[in-house]
Amino acid sequence: MTEVEALRIVRKQIERQFPKRCPKCGRVYPTLADYLRNTNHIGPPISYDAEMGQWTPLSPIGTLSVANCACGTSLVVDSEGMGLWTMIRLLHWARRELVKRGLTMKQLLVDVREKIDRQVLSEEGSERARRD
Repeated sequence: MTEVEALRIVRKQIERQFPKRCPKCGRVYPTLADYLRNTNHIGPPISYDAEMGQWTPLSPIGTLSVANCACGTSLVVDSEGMGLWTMIRLLHWARRELVKRGLTMKQLLVDVREKIDRQVLSEEGSERARRD
């Protein structure tokens, strides 16, 4: 697996979780781009399997990223529903990247999140410019 493939898989997993509704205020985030523009990331994403050294988990706990809604409620995007084989492939890719790049898992997950955020927001800006 390449980084491009890993980013594509993770982004697809995240985008499947939209629209997302805040359980407290009811605000709806129709797209990932809207969510990124109107929430604030809280801390680094967490891979519970990697934290426990489980690189080939038979029952993955998963990975999540938390952001605050405008009302202050914590919202989560996660790996729930991702296929087992896909999760294992991503964990193995991450493990190789940690060694190759000399990073911690938290650093790698922040890097992945930042790259996906930039992709989504730059595509949205390009799309908006084409419409105008």
